[in-house]
Amino acid sequence: MQRSSVLGLAPQTLMRDYNPFLEQQSLEQIALSLLQYTPNLAFLNPHALLLEVSASLLLFKGPRGLWQRIQSSLLTQGVHTRLSMAPTAQGAWVLACQTQSRQRRVLQKPTLTRRLDPLPIATLPAAQAYSDWLEGIGCHTLGQLRKLPRTGLQQRSAPALMQAVDAAYGLTDEHFTWFEAPDFFSQRYDLIERIEHTHAVLAVAKKLIEQLCGWLHAKHYSVSSLDFLLHHEKGRHARPPTALTLTLSQACWQPQDFLTVLVEQLHQLTLAAPVIALELSIASVEPRPGLSNSLFPEPTQWIKQEHRLLDLLRARLGAGQVLQALPVADYRPEQANFWAPLGASPGTLRAASEVRARDISPGSPKTDNPPSLGTNARPFWLLPAPLALGTQNNRPVYKGMALRLIQGPERLESGWWNESGHDLRDYFIAEDSHAVRYWIYRQRETLNLRWFLHGLFA
Repeated sequence: MQRSSVLGLAPQTLMRDYNPFLEQQSLEQIALSLLQYTPNLAFLNPHALLLEVSASLLLFKGPRGLWQRIQSSLLTQGVHTRLSMAPTAQGAWVLACQTQSRQRRVLQKPTLTRRLDPLPIATLPAAQAYSDWLEGIGCHTLGQLRKLPRTGLQQRSAPALMQAVDAAYGLTDEHFTWFEAPDFFSQRYDLIERIEHTHAVLAVAKKLIEQLCGWLHAKHYSVSSLDFLLHHEKGRHARPPTALTLTLSQACWQPQDFLTVLVEQLHQLTLAAPVIALELSIASVEPRPGLSNSLFPEPTQWIKQEHRLLDLLRARLGAGQVLQALPVADYRPEQANFWAPLGASPGTLRAASEVRARDISPGSPKTDNPPSLGTNARPFWLLPAPLALGTQNNRPVYKGMALRLIQGPERLESGWWNESGHDLRDYFIAEDSHAVRYWIYRQRETLNLRWFLHGLFA
């Protein structure tokens, strides 16, 4: 249509000059997102993508399930397409082009033949150049075209016409050059209009995540961190881009794994300025773990669900509000555990060195023969700070009851490098008259020897 006609029908239409480079770039972005369904993808012509999905049908629960998944990805990309499925590539292209029927999914060659025969010859690209001549001799459909003498038809047209007919009906082999994903992933989406709300940012981010997941499937990778850059206006009102990092506790490769956390982070994001472009990149990738052939659910499946929950909580509450317990290289019980943000590494947070001696001094108290508790048994409950105990007849007392030492001592010498000083302790397991057990220690080499309660056994 002419520009004036378009504006007369729809004055709000946004006009853009035709750019074959941008059109090809858009087609490649769509191809990248569809790689998550098959590694065999080719450009059938400048306006069509071909997916060889025979090996993907079982994985996506049959043709209908795969069809729906592909349609969903295409809708996410924001493109209007016409999807078809057939045993041959040319046959699928003809079914996609025809408008006589909505039945564009065919699985068997006999059914494909019945669907192709009544279609106009113009639906076959190779026949369009000879459409007037074919119409003049009374050949209107593909079925009638097949019945013409092959020798005479080739002499009056071209060998490519019969080759296209044979390819559509599955009478000859088809060969394609498959699309290869780039070695590195970095995609940018330039917007036609400025975005001022985060829900519009989410719609664009979905497109980029679909492309990323296609690339991850093609490369058999997974990733645990995504880096988004939200670009703002340039020129006099230029601002640096807004960085948004999406961090997961486990490497993933499915779109929904990223989108659940991204939605929560965008709810907490306030745009400082309108967004004119969105860019997605990744810093590192990991090999994707293989699928399990086990009949029963494995612990890794439950761990994955747990990680999804933790990622959601971290995005909703903040990274500093979801903590994990990390062991620290320190023999002092109150220093041996450290609470850190989820995903942090113990080595990057804290380092400690220690010296531990297990010798029992001649002056240590004698203990009764206890039930076996294992070597260096530890209580489940540790007090926030050791509690000083009184003594009665040289025996520690807690809540008015004298404690009987049943195991120990376990000697601890550590912390000489800290400002708090050198800790010299002898730990014992003690028991009261109600058979409740406690973890206590006595200070050594000090003028004021005292007993302390440090933990409770369940």
